[in-house]
Amino acid sequence: MFGNRAALADHGNRAARTDLLDVAEHAVELVHPRNTVPAAVERDGDRLVVGDRAYDLGSVDRVLVLGAGKGSAAVVAALEEILGDSIDAGVVAEKAGAGETADSTALDILAAGHPLPDGASLQAGERALELADGAEESDLVLACVTGGASATMVAPAPGLTLADLRAMTDTLLRAGLPIEQVNAVRTHCSRLKGGRLAEHVSPARLATLVVVDEVAGEPWGPTVPDRATFADALAVVEHSGLGDDLPAAVVDHLRAGREGERSETPESLAGVDATVVVLADASDACEAAAEKAREAGYEPLLLSTAIEGESREAATVLGGVAREAVRHGRPVEPPCLLVTGGETTVTVGDAPGEGGPNQEFALATAVDCADLAGVTTLALGTDGTDGPTDIAGGLVDDSTVVRLRERGVDPGDHLQRHDSTPALRAVEDAVVTGPTGTNVMDLRLTVVEEGAAESRAPGTY
Repeated sequence: MFGNRAALADHGNRAARTDLLDVAEHAVELVHPRNTVPAAVERDGDRLVVGDRAYDLGSVDRVLVLGAGKGSAAVVAALEEILGDSIDAGVVAEKAGAGETADSTALDILAAGHPLPDGASLQAGERALELADGAEESDLVLACVTGGASATMVAPAPGLTLADLRAMTDTLLRAGLPIEQVNAVRTHCSRLKGGRLAEHVSPARLATLVVVDEVAGEPWGPTVPDRATFADALAVVEHSGLGDDLPAAVVDHLRAGREGERSETPESLAGVDATVVVLADASDACEAAAEKAREAGYEPLLLSTAIEGESREAATVLGGVAREAVRHGRPVEPPCLLVTGGETTVTVGDAPGEGGPNQEFALATAVDCADLAGVTTLALGTDGTDGPTDIAGGLVDDSTVVRLRERGVDPGDHLQRHDSTPALRAVEDAVVTGPTGTNVMDLRLTVVEEGAAESRAPGTY
């Protein structure tokens, strides 16, 4: 999984670095679709069981597949292993560079834009709506939804364009808003999000397989009901002060929706024959990490699976927990491994550098914990990408700042400019995995070794 494992483990706290890579690899593998899909979908002849729902394939005219998001191609590939040539047609909108070359005779697998939607995203959305509208009562539709679906499959609401959606998404993401707020706006500018696609699927039977990648921890996506309203979406725009930065057509559309001039997303799917199965979420990866850590001889402490907020602030808090373990052996005594999941953000402002929330978390941790000998941290995007980069995260310890300064790199300056990628690359602490085939937000692991100690006064760096 780690393309640069040897380099990552060849300096600093070598044993701890190796252990962290092993723990993370185990956690990501456990939530990969090749493991989660067979656990949720079983076939015995013509009997197909999805979650707790059974279908008689003998009474199904067509099986259609709609997939979107980072890792959706891997979910669909696992489904194809189970269903074989029983799949009649479908479309999968995978992130460009992460599965678009997968071999499938029945499915159109498109390489779509992320984090900004592109022409392929629009093509995928239109194709999904076409298949959904053509579905009959005797058909079975399988929807596979993973993180990133909001970008890889789009269908602008009437009056909006792809350019509007791209500009809107870029503005919302740069503002560092919580993903729930970003999605409230995006959902209400779409013809398929927030359960609208499920309405198009009806009267066909619908089964949705979701890999949850949101801190809320609940199923979501184009075939799942949405509790947010146009008023909620407009409140996000107004309270964040982004009204002047968004396309005027978007703001006008949201205002019209609040006034009842646009149809709301469905609060429920009453009348739709639908079932939803969660394949994996952040808690699954965090629990697997804790289990592997114990096997490696560490006392695991799973602090939270729902950490969010600014990356640097989260790094400061979690660094404080590590410091407490070093000083006082609490809340857990070394040797220990602190585990957190969730999704932090970075408010980049104008002219940001190159980086992502996990890389910024790692670099901030390296600075905050530079005086803690025997403390090592891995911050990882479980999908294999972090922000708009091809880096998955960072692996740092008490040697990182020393090595940076030896190379003439000022870590504080790179943090201020949100330019973590070049800094981590300079000392071979940037983590490279490539696409992992899954996506359950971020995984952050901190080892506090036995005998860890404060080697310098806090604030030296």
